Amino acid sequence: MTQSVLTIVADVEPAKVPEVRSAIDRIKADPGGNPLLPFGQFDSLHFAALVLAEAPGLARPALILECNVDGSTKAWLAELAGAGAAGLDAVFQGSPGYPGSADPAGLRSWLDEHVVRPGAFHIGATGRSVARIRQEEQLHDAISAFLDEHERAGGLNGATSEEVRASVQAFVRGDPALQWAQGRPPLRQTMREKVVPRLRAVAAIAAAVALLPILVPLVLVAFPLLVLKERRDPVLTGLPDPDHVRGLEEDEDVGVLEDARGRHLLCQNHLSSVIPVKPGMLRASLLPVVLFVLNLLARVTFTRGRLGGIPSIHFAHWTLIDRGRHLVFVSNFDGSWESYLADFIDKAAVGLTAVWSNTADFPRTRYLVRAGAADGPRFRQWARANQCRHAAWYTAYPGLTMTAIDNNSAIREDLFTTLDHERTVQWLRRL
Repeated sequence: MTQSVLTIVADVEPAKVPEVRSAIDRIKADPGGNPLLPFGQFDSLHFAALVLAEAPGLARPALILECNVDGSTKAWLAELAGAGAAGLDAVFQGSPGYPGSADPAGLRSWLDEHVVRPGAFHIGATGRSVARIRQEEQLHDAISAFLDEHERAGGLNGATSEEVRASVQAFVRGDPALQWAQGRPPLRQTMREKVVPRLRAVAAIAAAVALLPILVPLVLVAFPLLVLKERRDPVLTGLPDPDHVRGLEEDEDVGVLEDARGRHLLCQNHLSSVIPVKPGMLRASLLPVVLFVLNLLARVTFTRGRLGGIPSIHFAHWTLIDRGRHLVFVSNFDGSWESYLADFIDKAAVGLTAVWSNTADFPRTRYLVRAGAADGPRFRQWARANQCRHAAWYTAYPGLTMTAIDNNSAIREDLFTTLDHERTVQWLRRL
C-alpha cells in the first residue's frame, strides 16, 4: 500500500513566535485529543511532530510539521486541511502568506507549496497501515489471553504443537471480533512497489555508466578537494549547552509503560535536528547525490524493518530545506536516545557519515565515509548540540515497538497457512 513521508515547512515571523509556541504547547499537552489539532482523529496518521526550529543560519524560525501517513500526500493534505483547519490556523498564524481556513482553496494551495518531500526516507513497518498494526496487536492479545486461560485450566496439557495451533485457529474462527483475521493478509509490498525502485536503481547505474567520461574527471578533481576540506573543516569542540541538553531530556522517554507484570518498558522516542550544510559548491552538489543513493538503498534493500542493521526505527527521513542550505532529520524510534545513537555508531556509521559529513561542525571525517559517526563521544556531543526540542509529538501506537509490530504481522500472516512441524514451533514461540 502507498505510504507517504513528508514535512510541511514554513517560516515564522519572530514577533509571532510566542503565540505560535502557546498554540503548540496546547497541542503538546494532549497530542491525540487536544481541541486545536487532535492528531488522534486522523486514522491514517502513524506519527506526527511539530518542531519550532531556530537553527544557525536560518533567516527566521522555521515551523516544521512532520507527517508519516497511509495513502498519498494529496489525500493527506485534503484530510488535514479539512479536519485540522482550526489547528493549522493556530500554529501557522505567524507564517508569511498563510491564507487561513476561511479560504479553503487558498489553504490547500499554501499547504501544497510548503510540502517538502524527503531526499531519503525509511519506513520500518513497510506496507502496514495504522489500522492493520492495531488489529494485529488485538489479535496477538486475544490469542495470548486464550492460551493463558487454557494453561491455567490445564486444557492443553500434553497437546502437540499442531494441536495447540489448531486450537488457536478454532478460537479465532469462533470469535466475531477476529473474523477479519481469516482473510488473506494484504501484501506488505505490491509487485509494483518492489519492481519500480529496482528499475530506478538499474536506470541510475546505467546513467552513471553512460556518464563515466564526464564523471571520472569530475571525481578526479572533486576527490582531492574533498580530502583537503575534510582536513580543514571546523568541527564541534567542547560540550553541548547543559541547559539545552536538560530541555531535550525533559521531552524524552515519555513512552515508559508498564506490562501486565508491572515491568517498565521504554517504547518510543522522537528526534529532530536542523543543521546547516557546509558552504560551497562541493557540499551543495555532493549531499543530494548521497541522499539519492541512500534513498535507493532504502527502497530496494532496507524494506524489512531494518535501516543499515538498525531494527528500531519506525520512520526516519532527511530533507533539504532553505534552498539546500539546511538539512532536516526526523526519526521515530524505539528505546532511549543513548541506545539509538549506539546503534548509529555500531551499525550504520558509514552511511550516516556520508550524509552528515556534509553538515556543519560534524566530527572529523576521511574520504566522506570514514571516521565521523564512528567517533562515538564526539558524534554524541554533535548530535545533542544540533538536536531540536520537539514542541509536540504524536504516536498512533505508543505501546508497540518495531519488533512487536513485525512479530504481530508474522503471527497473522502464518495463522492459517500450511506449516511443517519446525515452522509451527517457531510460530507458537511468537505468541
